[in-house]
Amino acid sequence: MVGEVAQQEDRISKLPDELLCRILSELDSGEAVQTCVLSKRWVNVWTTLPCLNYAPNQRLGDVYYYSENFVTNFLKYRDQQSVITTFKVDFRFMYIIILDYALAHNVENLRIRNYENYWGSTCLNSAFIKTLHLTLCTGINAMDWNLPNLTYLYLENVKFGKQISGFDNLKELTLAGYFGYFGYFEIFNDREIYTINCPNLESLTLAPDNRRCTFVVSAPKLLYFEFRSTHVPDFCAVNGFPLVKEVDIDIQIHDYDWESYDDDRIKLTMRNHIKMLNAVLRRIPEFSGYQPSPLDKLKFLSLRGLDDMPTRSTDHVINYLLSNSPSADILKGNVGPN
Repeated sequence: MVGEVAQQEDRISKLPDELLCRILSELDSGEAVQTCVLSKRWVNVWTTLPCLNYAPNQRLGDVYYYSENFVTNFLKYRDQQSVITTFKVDFRFMYIIILDYALAHNVENLRIRNYENYWGSTCLNSAFIKTLHLTLCTGINAMDWNLPNLTYLYLENVKFGKQISGFDNLKELTLAGYFGYFGYFEIFNDREIYTINCPNLESLTLAPDNRRCTFVVSAPKLLYFEFRSTHVPDFCAVNGFPLVKEVDIDIQIHDYDWESYDDDRIKLTMRNHIKMLNAVLRRIPEFSGYQPSPLDKLKFLSLRGLDDMPTRSTDHVINYLLSNSPSADILKGNVGPN
């Protein structure tokens, strides 16, 4: 039996290099290097990987972090002529060395996590980066970036300054977590205004944890807008989103949150919610005829916490909801958890 197992055909080793590289690119770089001991066929495969992954899989309980010696030797002995398309980093040292290496090899997809120090005057300049994914990175100033071909940008818990602009080819943008002062320190600071000015942006996702913030968005070609948060910020859509096709707004306020809110905060939350809806939808041409309301048997529409709001801020939304139920009654009352 042992002899039969030893004589079995090694079918994996007969796969083409391109496919083997694709398989190993799904592993972190430490595991990829270890495959060199499998056979002579595997000795140099790791040196040509297009995806360098220094991000151990924490979901699997992997707490291994790479030593400086390992990273240095890995970069030194890999095939320097091989193209790098994706770079993933998840640890707290040697960022400048790794970043310089990635940029020097014209990486197209860059993913960095857990960078706690400041980049200082380091600027992110590359004509090749197309997707950039940053998580838990502080001290970054997006205004210093020169990424003319960037099409996808994801920032989570990243202090990036107060403006995202200059990315003429950006198609998809996600902002999540805290953008400025982290944690509860933000309550001691003035309201932060974040400006997004991207002329070709098609998809925008906002999931802020900041309580005190205002968004000013200029994205005339936006097709998809998503907002998820337990807080509702002040929101302004410059000239609206006339081409938008899908809007997903999820305000996650639980019963215990309502109990802790005073009347002023409740009114502010509801007012900002309506203002966001109005800002997103108000510029759609002939909105009521664009997509008729499905509520053709609506009996009444209950509005809560809007007594102090100007009528013009809610007219667009109310008229749409009542477009197929003109006889429905409008009820007004105090806002509450129900």
